[in-house]
Amino acid sequence: MSAPTGAPHIGLVVEGPGDRESFPILLRTYLQSQGRYEDLLGKPVPLKGKGSATRPNGLEGYVLAAARPGCRAVLVLVDADKDASCTLGPALLARAQAVTAVPVIVIVAERDFEDWIYAAAEHLGLGDATWSSSVRGKNAIESLLSPGKYVKSTMQARLTQRMNLDVARERNSSLDRLLRKVDEVLASL
Repeated sequence: MSAPTGAPHIGLVVEGPGDRESFPILLRTYLQSQGRYEDLLGKPVPLKGKGSATRPNGLEGYVLAAARPGCRAVLVLVDADKDASCTLGPALLARAQAVTAVPVIVIVAERDFEDWIYAAAEHLGLGDATWSSSVRGKNAIESLLSPGKYVKSTMQARLTQRMNLDVARERNSSLDRLLRKVDEVLASL
């Protein structure tokens, strides 16, 4: 469920269809672990790829769409992929903050969202999966599933539901950073 129109909520901008489904699952799981059961999330606005965020005047329109009435903050999620998150994040944040008075938080998943999922590898129910910091999450997940079974738009959400957030947070600094930022936003709601 998304927050009703006009109700206090957190607006979401995500990179693509897999994140559109899985990011709210991750956030709701965390919110519930904090004793927050109300609908606090807006409907995710998908960027249709990181290129939509990084091109001139790309991200700004998506942030405005997410900052609908009642929005108290906007979370923007993109994958770092091969980019340096320490430069990508601040550049996107400056652009997003320039178009809205609502606080904006840009989260750059180190490498990709699948690294967050894979950080809880032993809890995913994928055979004898064991986490290793040197392994890219997406590659590991694809190799643990039968060939062609990892379809990001559906499997990412299913695997996110299985995550142990405490374990994943401990192993992945960008996930920990996201959840600390969510705590800050919750304090303002």
